[in-house]
Amino acid sequence: MSLLPIVYRYILNMNYKRILLNILVALLPLALNAKTSRDSVVVNAVLNTYSINFDKIVPLVEEYVNSNSLLVQKKTQNYEQIYYNLVMTEAQYNDIKQHLEGWKCAVIDSEESTTNISREIENQTVSIERLKSDIYELEDKLSKTKNDSIVEELESELYDMRESLRKKNRNYADNCASIGTVNLEFRLMRDETSPRQTKVRFVNMPGFEYSILMISNPKPGFSASYYNGYNLKYLFTRGKTFVNVGVFKAKDVAAADTTTLTDAFNISFGQDFYSRHFGRGARKCFNMYSGYNVGFMAFRGETTSTKTIYVSPTVGVELFKNRFVLWDLRGSYYLPFKHNYDLRGWQFSTSFNVAF
Repeated sequence: MSLLPIVYRYILNMNYKRILLNILVALLPLALNAKTSRDSVVVNAVLNTYSINFDKIVPLVEEYVNSNSLLVQKKTQNYEQIYYNLVMTEAQYNDIKQHLEGWKCAVIDSEESTTNISREIENQTVSIERLKSDIYELEDKLSKTKNDSIVEELESELYDMRESLRKKNRNYADNCASIGTVNLEFRLMRDETSPRQTKVRFVNMPGFEYSILMISNPKPGFSASYYNGYNLKYLFTRGKTFVNVGVFKAKDVAAADTTTLTDAFNISFGQDFYSRHFGRGARKCFNMYSGYNVGFMAFRGETTSTKTIYVSPTVGVELFKNRFVLWDLRGSYYLPFKHNYDLRGWQFSTSFNVAF
């Protein structure tokens, strides 16, 4: 009996298996797509918060993470903040957002993005099946090889392919396990609205300020109704801390009036603080703040003069701010220590500073 028909049938059988395997690999993405495209979703989220009771809230957050067995991928903590990179279910993510109100944590900003990894899983599955097919063929080839040098070469190649298969299986399992989970970057920061807690960050931002000082009870022959002020304003911390130097000029005094104070020299120091209720200055536009201004003003008329120290409580809004410029508008109540009744009044200012 001839061996040729047997060999031919064997080869033909092998070709059928090869063709069938290739067809299955080619059709696999279509089968997987129906199953995975609808639900192979991973959510990446960011929550940046702060609390005025930072030291009391941190233990509550840590207790929540431990009691809910959340997967902690990374954790850092210092005096200013605590940071977590957590993996959780969508239900746990919604629950932790609800807990923020109970913890009295204010949200500065939050982000959420959804990624459908179905195509990645499909590609990994196809790659794994093809690699399995290659391993199967190599194992079959190795079983028929008698040459020791070729066997050694094939065994080395087979080892590398099996290692690659293990890595692909591990990545595939990780991706499958991440479906339906939320990867959350959670940051809780210490409130920095008070001077004691504010981290000083120096800047170099000279600028110009225009002010109008409206005297509430002008005294005839002594104080004018209002003064225009022109100041050089130097801002040297991002907090913000600044110094003003400039002059004021009365605008409603008759030329024949020799006793009314018409000119004033001003030098002052001030600080502004962002409120935790208005985003702590994180926005580019319309950041609310409050502060104070303490200074010295020397008034002079043609025949009279006076000097006084003053303090001005302030509220304001940053109309626009970025790393290079700052334009703001403020209102304050001018309270001189000397001639308080005759010189006190409302002061409104706008300033523009540029970073150097």
